[in-house]
Parts: sequence; structure tokens; C-alpha cells
Amino acid sequence: MSDTRPGGGDPGTAGTAAVSASPAGGTWPRWRVFPPIAVGVIMGTLDASVVNIALPTLQRTLHAGLSTVEWVALAYSLMLTSLQLAAGRLADARGRRNVYGAGLLLFTLASVLCGAAPTVQALIALRVLQGAGAALVAANGSALLIQAFPLEERGRALGAFGAMVGLGLALGPPLGGLLVAHASWRWIFFVNVPLCLFAWVLLNRRVPRDELPAAPPEISVLQPLLWAGGLAGVMLALTRGPESGWNEPLVMGFAAAGCVLLATFFAVQSRARDPLLPLDLVAGPLGAAVSLTFLSQLLSAAVGFHMPLVLEETGGLTPAQSGAWLAVLPVAALFCAPAAGRLADRVGARTLTATGMGLTAIGFFLLANLGVLPAGPQLAAGLALIGVGQGLFTVPNASALLSLVPPARLGIASGLQGTTRNLGLASGVAFTGALVTALYHRHSGTALHVGAGAVDRQGFVIATRETFTALGAIGVFATWLAWKVRSGKGAAPQASKNA
Repeated sequence: MSDTRPGGGDPGTAGTAAVSASPAGGTWPRWRVFPPIAVGVIMGTLDASVVNIALPTLQRTLHAGLSTVEWVALAYSLMLTSLQLAAGRLADARGRRNVYGAGLLLFTLASVLCGAAPTVQALIALRVLQGAGAALVAANGSALLIQAFPLEERGRALGAFGAMVGLGLALGPPLGGLLVAHASWRWIFFVNVPLCLFAWVLLNRRVPRDELPAAPPEISVLQPLLWAGGLAGVMLALTRGPESGWNEPLVMGFAAAGCVLLATFFAVQSRARDPLLPLDLVAGPLGAAVSLTFLSQLLSAAVGFHMPLVLEETGGLTPAQSGAWLAVLPVAALFCAPAAGRLADRVGARTLTATGMGLTAIGFFLLANLGVLPAGPQLAAGLALIGVGQGLFTVPNASALLSLVPPARLGIASGLQGTTRNLGLASGVAFTGALVTALYHRHSGTALHVGAGAVDRQGFVIATRETFTALGAIGVFATWLAWKVRSGKGAAPQASKNA
């Protein structure tokens, strides 16, 4: 079917053709591509959070221990993180719309099978399949937007995209609670089916096909396996270490295996004719943007992980009360993301990313000095500053990162961004847990066992103050890095020419 609008061209051609047509003519209806991408990203992020609320129910109905049921969430997270880079590379070679659509269909099929799973072991295996589908979707959503929008409108598009990410994460727990309470845990998976099929139909109607390379590069099996296996080992160590102990043999084995596989992967990359991750891609400003993504997510995970313990252990708040306080962060970020996107198009990424990280650092310094009664204006100000800071940072940084690569490498950049984001979240929990535990032991002389009723409150307050001060210092470093490596709109000259 041909598009007869002036400058519209044939919707069967995209890739570099669509990208170059958008900025020049400005007549291609770019916002038509947003709904299928929005639905896809909402489903992917929602499924990362919706399952957590059902874990106690799964434990009872499937007659499994908590350590087993936790893998229902962990298997999805591991696959989503470890496969995004390979999914982005595949999209660059085979077409982003094709790979995104395949991800939606795989996610839909896996959702049906998860909802019908007879045992917890089957459910875990099927969550692996669902995570693979989510990785195909997550690695290409922002790349499809960048492909459709000209440079001067990318911030606005990614701001709306960031709002959809926040919406998916925010909807997960309440939606999961309603479905588990009034229907069945199986419906937390079945509900995906109509939405994913709707997104797939919109994708095929509204998103043009990519113009595939004349000679698509070959994708070896060894490189994705080394990357996925290495990341899985590191992620397992980071997620299990704070709970099981860093000296636990299994945790040490995961960490060692992951590091060996990643070292092998990078050795292969340096000699490969067509590497999965071109090492020149992560040099210079792009490497700094990826590092900033990692630091931002580390800080975000740190406050989300440790603040509930602070509020409940030293403030005496109930879980519901601490949850209400912590809602300040995602709400502030959710409302700031679209505004940050529009501002990024006018003032550039440098000012916003540096300001966002600076506000985040100030927020941590305020939280570091809450004392033994963490409540009141100082708590509200600290949380609000971190939420606003993250909201101002995330979208401009993503826009700058994806603007630093030519269209042919958008899939790799998008996959690398998603991988780094998830690694930052896992590292934030692991780093904060390890630091608080070590500092508490130094000040109190005992091991930290939260929830056991025997916490040395003064030692915990001091450990928290020193931990949040260290996190604030990381925020200061990230502020300097954001200002140092960027100028103007943060786009490389090559991106402007190819966008």
C-alpha cells in the first residue's frame, strides 16, 4: 500500500530512508509510530513488576519454597538483561520492526503458556521464554522512535517513551494485586495477550518497514552466548550476594564464571571481523553516556532498596507508610520525564543531565542527615529532589546516547542502553547492601539482621549516613561527567548528518 501524502513515500521503506525523510520534509506522521511502541514498553516493564506481588500466592498454590518461587521473577530479569545487546544487533541486521514484532509475538505466546503452567518449574522455564521476547521488544522500542523522529524532536518523543516506562512500572503492583485477589494469578499473564496482539497489529499498520542492508552481517552464535552467559553470571552474583553472603560458594562461582565469560567475550570482540559489540562504539562520548546510565540506575536502585529499611527500622513506619513516602520518587520522575524531553530539544542534554545528577546528589546529602527520626520536610525534600533529578536526567541522557550513533547502529546502542540500565539496578542493590552491612558491622560490632527486632539503631543511622554520603559523592562525580563530556545538544556530528 502506497502513501500518497507529500513527502510520505512508501511505508514499506524505513531505516535510513525514513530517518532522512523525517527531518527534511517534516510531513511524515511521526507520532503514528508511538502507540505500538508505547503498548509494547508498558507490557515489558509491567511484567517485570507485576509478578512480585503474586510471589506469596505462587508459593502457596504451586507448593514451592520462596527460594524457588523467586526464580519466577529472576529468570525473566536475567533474560531481559542478557539478551538485549544481541537483540539490538539482530535488529540492525534483520530490521527493527521485524525483530520488535517477533518479540511481541514471542511475548504473547509465552504469556499464554505461563498462564497455563502446571508447575513452578514449568513457569520458571516459560518465564525464560517470555524474557527473551521482552528483550527483543525492549532493545528496539527507543531505536524505532529515534529512527522516526528528527533530531530536534527526539527529546519530546523519548520523554513520552520514558513516561510509558514509568507507567508500566507503576501499574504492575496494583494491577497484580487486583488480578490475584479477584481472579487468579494466571491472569497476570493472560492479560498480556490482547494488549500485545493489539500492539502487533498497530506495529504492522503504522510503522514502516526497515530498509535492510544489502549484505546483512553474519551474526555468530558464540558471541551472543558468551555475552549472555557472562552477564547472567554477574547478575546472579549481584542479586544473590546481598542475601546469601558474598563468601557463599555459589555466589563466588557465579561471579567468577561471569567474569571469565565476559573477559573471553571482549577478547573475541577485539579480533572479530564483525563483532557483536564494536569496541570503538563505546569509546568517547558514547562510553560516557553509557557510564552515566549505569550510575543513574545505581543511585535510583540504592534509594529504592535502602530507604524502606531506614523508614521502618529507625522511623518506626509501617510498610504502607514507607511505600507512600517512596511513591514521591516515581511520581516526580514520571511528571518530569515529558517536560525534560521537551526541554532537551531546546536547551540540550548537557544542562539537563548535569542538573539532574546534581539534584540527585543534593537529595542524597539531605537523606544522609535525617537522623533517628526520618520524617518531615527534610525527608520529603530529599526524596523529591532525587525523583526530579532522575526525571530530568533520564530522557536527555537517552536522547544524547542514541544520537551519538549512525542509524545503522541504533539497535546496538539501544540494546546496550537497556543492558546497562538493568546492570545498574542490580549493582545498586548489591553495592548499597554490601556497604550498609559493612559499615553497620564496623560501628556496632554485630551483623545486620533487619526485621529481627535487635538492630542497633544508632549504628544503623551512622551506617546509613555514611552510605548516603558516598552515594551523594557518586552523584557529584556523575554531575561532573555529564558536564565534562557534553556540549550543545550532545549529538555527534555524524549523528546529525545521518539522522
